[in-house]
Amino acid sequence: MPWLFIRSKQLKWAVLFLSSVTIFFVMVSPPAERPAISFAGKPAAIYKGDQHVALTVNVDSSSKNTAKLVNIFIKQKVTASFFVTSAWLKKHPKTAKLLVDRAFDIGVLLTDVSDDRTVEKEIASVQKILRTYGRDSVLYIREVEDTGELPTMASAQGYLPIQWSVNLADRPPSDVIRHVDKGDIILLNPEEDLRVTRKWLSLLLTKEKAISLSEMAGGQTKIDYIP
Repeated sequence: MPWLFIRSKQLKWAVLFLSSVTIFFVMVSPPAERPAISFAGKPAAIYKGDQHVALTVNVDSSSKNTAKLVNIFIKQKVTASFFVTSAWLKKHPKTAKLLVDRAFDIGVLLTDVSDDRTVEKEIASVQKILRTYGRDSVLYIREVEDTGELPTMASAQGYLPIQWSVNLADRPPSDVIRHVDKGDIILLNPEEDLRVTRKWLSLLLTKEKAISLSEMAGGQTKIDYIP
């Protein structure tokens, strides 16, 4: 029966085709909505990219010039990423709302990483406050001091640890501007004289473009991790 042979052959090719299509869709994952990092072992923090520079600010309950610093960024049309504590958010609601309204990257500044429970509670507190201003979630976390003791829980849940390659509190701005490299993540000193900040920021932007951490971590940038 020739027709039976033809039907069997067609069925064989149909099965092979459907199997190939199934394997293809299983292997091709949908694009991620946000950058995510998974760690096989102990988590490591991003401290540098390879394109442009990222300006970051640590903001805790003792910070005084944050609102003025935000306005400097807005006037100079430059972005930055702010790491904040829940205590600061509660104390400065207007500035917190301004950060959200102006779409600055906002991360969690961890002042106590002694145990996962404390870290989880602080992240949850920051998230809860930011939601009241319309920011659904946070992605980035940072220790206030680079101790190397990154919280395993936070990384496992998809939060991205960020540190820095340049700390402006450790060196004069003029030195940073001369030697800044592409990809540097710069930690600003919010307590610095704002007139000095305006001056060196203008000079820096003539040399290198400032981008957000989202742009640095979410594009085709090569990321360096703290070993």
